[in-house]
Amino acid sequence: MVTIYDVAREAGCSPATVSKAFNNYKSVSEKTYKKIMDTADKLGYTPNNSARALATKKTWLIGVILSEELHTGITHPHFSGILQSFNTRAGEYGYDIVFISKRFDNREISYLEHCQYRGVDGVLLAVGAKFNDEIKCILESDIKCVSIDGIYPNKYTMISDNRMGSFQALEYLYFLGHRKIAHIACPLDSIAGRERYDAYKEFLEMKGLEFNSKYVVEAEDFTHEAGKKASLELLQQSFDDLPTAVYAACDDIAYVSMTIFQEKGFRIPEDISVVGFDNIKLSEFMTPPLTTIEQDRVEIGKRAADILVSLIEGKNIDEPYEIRIPTKLIMRNSCIRITE
Repeated sequence: MVTIYDVAREAGCSPATVSKAFNNYKSVSEKTYKKIMDTADKLGYTPNNSARALATKKTWLIGVILSEELHTGITHPHFSGILQSFNTRAGEYGYDIVFISKRFDNREISYLEHCQYRGVDGVLLAVGAKFNDEIKCILESDIKCVSIDGIYPNKYTMISDNRMGSFQALEYLYFLGHRKIAHIACPLDSIAGRERYDAYKEFLEMKGLEFNSKYVVEAEDFTHEAGKKASLELLQQSFDDLPTAVYAACDDIAYVSMTIFQEKGFRIPEDISVVGFDNIKLSEFMTPPLTTIEQDRVEIGKRAADILVSLIEGKNIDEPYEIRIPTKLIMRNSCIRITE
């Protein structure tokens, strides 16, 4: 087995210097660091994580807390994209991630207890307001944490600019001549759902358009079944004066709504234009391809890792607690200009 002493001998430096290099000490020059890493790679040396933890007083583990109850966890393309970016960036700093649940060793424990057992250095929160009570113990502890969904006092949050994205979608529909614009909202107890709904109302007021309650429905969660139910409800309650366009608060709901509208004999976009929010991979393969708002999942994950590692390592952070990531309109074929 290759040891730290073999690496030191081959690299022409002391074992202490090699140890410092593996533990990212700033006193090791970039030239020496590269030589040690190249030598370790050539010899096939793998650092001992237990020894590394003892030397640095860190486990080099970051916990991830998420919930699938609203179907917005790791199985959802938006959150999985953020987590992939976060994991890649955290790995560049030398950290691994571990998922934290409320089950351990066949018994139920709190999130805090699980974090303490794992000895995580920090936590990424990917849960919404519905779970505030369950993560309160984390927020009140000394564990460093950042969020990519909920917004908490004096905690860093990386999140898309939902107002910007909603205005981009609605301005586009308005530019195309639409004045009867409906909204299928995500659950309003989620940050995304509430902010996109509020932006919708703000936009109508700004443009002098009347708010029509028949044009607004709320999906119970982020599933296709909930989207189907909401889409049918929209058609039923507005059938005497149908909207010419629908702003769906997420792509999954947009996909289901287009399917339902088409099943009921409406053409997309000739009869009803549809805009989504997310730009998940599926959106470009829908029929027709969906016009939507792109969330920069790579940037959200990257920034979240940067902030969390800075917190863990006690570095100064010159950022506001609430960091909004810009969105972008992706124009495809689900919208059409009207002349009414």
